Amino acid sequence: AVLGAAAASKLNLARVDQLPAVYIGDKLYTVVGILGSVSRQPDLLSSVIIPEGTAITEFRLAGPALVEVETRVGATSLIAKQIPTALSPNDPLRIKVAAPPEPKLVKDGVQSDLNSLFLVLGAVSLLVGAIGIANVTLVSVLERTGEIGLRRALGAGKRHIAAQFLAESTAMGLIGGVLGASIGILVVVGIAFSRSWTAVIDPGVLLAAPALGACVGLLAGLYPALRAARLEPVDALRSGT
Repeated sequence: AVLGAAAASKLNLARVDQLPAVYIGDKLYTVVGILGSVSRQPDLLSSVIIPEGTAITEFRLAGPALVEVETRVGATSLIAKQIPTALSPNDPLRIKVAAPPEPKLVKDGVQSDLNSLFLVLGAVSLLVGAIGIANVTLVSVLERTGEIGLRRALGAGKRHIAAQFLAESTAMGLIGGVLGASIGILVVVGIAFSRSWTAVIDPGVLLAAPALGACVGLLAGLYPALRAARLEPVDALRSGT
């Protein structure tokens, strides 16, 4: 028999080198080991463990309903395939195996979820930025109505007015992208330096951030630019004064 640490303590057993024995009912069993610690089934610390065949023969107990097997990292899938035959060679199909996923698969899944989360946060940030640029550009159009009317009166076409405000909104998006990329680099480098890591930065991201900011600024300025281009010179000059 093998005793749990709590059961051995109650029986005042600390060593098994002299082959101590315990009675279970009227049967005498030699103690061949003592469990020091059990992380997954702590109730075994107060138990007496005997072979499955002995439990069935002597006490008419059924076999264990649950068996937990600890494996090394990376060996889970292999052990999961072999354990039904090892535990029940006559009828492997009666053993149901539930194996945890491999650490690499779990890591990949977590990484994928984090990437999705950051993409959603980035999309929300771009949307907020686009709304801000559109609002600023629209306010600029309303405040510069007189300037728009004067330019139209001097011969500027609708496309010139639209191009002016599109250029301004695109410039705002471009500057925002540059500032955002710069702040991101500083944060990455700062965290890597504080933890003694090696900062790895993709150059493509540094180029994509300003370009994406410019595209967002261009799209955000479409409505204000079209509104400015549709202003008639007379109405713009009258409202501007």
